[in-house]
Amino acid sequence: MTAHGAGVALWGSSGVNHAGEPDDEALASTCLAGDEAAFETLVLRHRRSVAAIASRYFFNPADIEDVSQEAFVRARNSLARRKPGAPFTYWLLRITINCCLDTLRHRARHPAVAVSRLTPDESAWVDRHLATRSEEEHRALERAREARALLERVLARVAPKDRTVLYLLHAEEMAVEDIAKVLGWSKTLVKVRAFRARRVLRKALEELAAHERIPNEEQPPR
Repeated sequence: MTAHGAGVALWGSSGVNHAGEPDDEALASTCLAGDEAAFETLVLRHRRSVAAIASRYFFNPADIEDVSQEAFVRARNSLARRKPGAPFTYWLLRITINCCLDTLRHRARHPAVAVSRLTPDESAWVDRHLATRSEEEHRALERAREARALLERVLARVAPKDRTVLYLLHAEEMAVEDIAKVLGWSKTLVKVRAFRARRVLRKALEELAAHERIPNEEQPPR
């Protein structure tokens, strides 16, 4: 990150608020008093949740990291304007969602700047394929690539915000009321979007199961 000297990597083990450690509000206040190390602690504590939200909008790891970095930059720059009351986590996730939506809008207006959909893993697969590595390695990489493509096709059927609702419900185990606060929706809308997302996912999986054969590594080639 570039704002206020914060430069914490997003990947790796996430920090945890252990007993005796200052809570988010205390760290935010310490940061505003001039201790930038306090904000780096907040980054370490919340980076996995931020990256997980970004992954509901983007599949490329580079995109996820870029948006996550931007979310923390925005959070630091607007920390002094944060209104008390809502938990720091909800405020940060709301900023992350807005960063994701802003990035998608920018790419829709400027499609030429969109990053290639090939991830580093997929690029590596292409390189290895062209180098004609061993047949066993080739098959393993091909299965992984097909599984990733299948996952992307299923998730692409669900709107990004609906994917976010499912993540907050099932991964973060947030209450419907809290999700409504993060997204700025009514509780009823959260429930409706979650129901719709599950229905779309179920239908997509059923269609894929009916029309596609998922590779079975134990079945010999014909």
